Amino acid sequence: MSDHMAVHSTFTGGPIEQASIGPASANSISTSVPGITVAIDGSGDYNCDGTADQVEINEALQDAKNNNFDTVYLKSGTYTIDDSIEIPDDMTLTGDPDATVKLIANWDVTRADMFKSMITGTTVITGNFNKGSNITISGFTLDGNKHNQNTISEMKAIDSFPAIQFYYSEYITIKDMVIKEIPGDGIRLNNGISHHKVLNNLIYDTGHDDIFIKHGNYDVVDGNTLPLVAHDCGIRLDDSTNIMVTNNTIWTDSTALYGLSGIYLLKQDSDNDSYNITIAYNAIYDTREMGIVLATARGANNMPVTSARDVHIHNNIIYGSGTNYRTGHPYGGGIWLDGWNNTTVENNIIDGSMGDGIAYAQRFSGHNDTAIYTTFVRNNIIMNTVNSPIQTGDGYGISNRLGSNYNFVLENNVVWNNENGNYNNISSHDTDININPLFADPWNYINYKVSLWRWHLTR
Repeated sequence: MSDHMAVHSTFTGGPIEQASIGPASANSISTSVPGITVAIDGSGDYNCDGTADQVEINEALQDAKNNNFDTVYLKSGTYTIDDSIEIPDDMTLTGDPDATVKLIANWDVTRADMFKSMITGTTVITGNFNKGSNITISGFTLDGNKHNQNTISEMKAIDSFPAIQFYYSEYITIKDMVIKEIPGDGIRLNNGISHHKVLNNLIYDTGHDDIFIKHGNYDVVDGNTLPLVAHDCGIRLDDSTNIMVTNNTIWTDSTALYGLSGIYLLKQDSDNDSYNITIAYNAIYDTREMGIVLATARGANNMPVTSARDVHIHNNIIYGSGTNYRTGHPYGGGIWLDGWNNTTVENNIIDGSMGDGIAYAQRFSGHNDTAIYTTFVRNNIIMNTVNSPIQTGDGYGISNRLGSNYNFVLENNVVWNNENGNYNNISSHDTDININPLFADPWNYINYKVSLWRWHLTR
């Protein structure tokens, strides 16, 4: 049984939804890919023995590059590595769906090795930061062996040792992968020239973010399934521009000590504006903190209102967000906004949040107290919000917890059955409706909620 199926059976308890959880095209990858093959059974152009297998894989990649092949293919089996696989530019590394690249247990590393990754490019920038261009990684499994890494665990190396990492790179495509049990980030793309694509991957049980993009530009994150957001966030974008985050399914591991927000935008770099970001058609369930959060921190404090702007959040389903709260972390709810201007929130369903359904609220200390911020909230359904036991002044459908310079413009929302009230510090909601919503396609929504509950209850 491949990890696609094994993981899905763990969460759903049966085969009925297997096609929806795994990478859509992983099983369709052909074994007759023209290029150079790597195997563990002696049938490849390069053959591995289970020890430092990155050596043979890297040799195969360089051989392919030197001989004008564009693909290296990993045949079925487990490849054990103790150092990085480095992919040359203009190259694809792919493989059978049951091919697994696994990090050795008790990896002997020091703090100088922090940010060494399982897969990266060949061009060294500095230290363990490599770059690449026009690289595709697809179709196999990366296993970070997280629970057998005593040295890394003792170092508490959160936000390090990622599975896939590229710096100052462009046109990186990561698709149809299983990425699991990673000590740090699942995918980390930093300081990029960008145009990256992260598509249809199954990522779970990472030590930091499942997908982390910093200074991204013209990137697409689409169709990924993130079922065990166990430490930080499912998808995190720092200081990024022109990004599409669409059709992803995200929920938190309710047994983990951490596991914060589903989709997290952070503005903290004073040198770059963040704008033109779309978050659409995502399903976010049972996050410990917020379903979606737009925050400012550190260097972004007191920056011009234009520094973080123009985010479009639409057609998402956010269910049960904020319900895995932790003492000492008074954050939770459907959508939180702080320091981002001209945001449009429309056509979303936000149901059963703990905290507030939609709120202006402060995630980090310090922000611009004088700038005027406007958020357009229209055609949403916001219902069944409940009060959080660790926050104060919450439990509303739509709430302004920051002050008069933060302005919601509400149009035609259905806001209903929120524990402490439908509105808090909202100047006008004349066009909203405050009755039980009548869904245009109620069976579709009910069936979707049932599938979410099944994932949750069978975990």
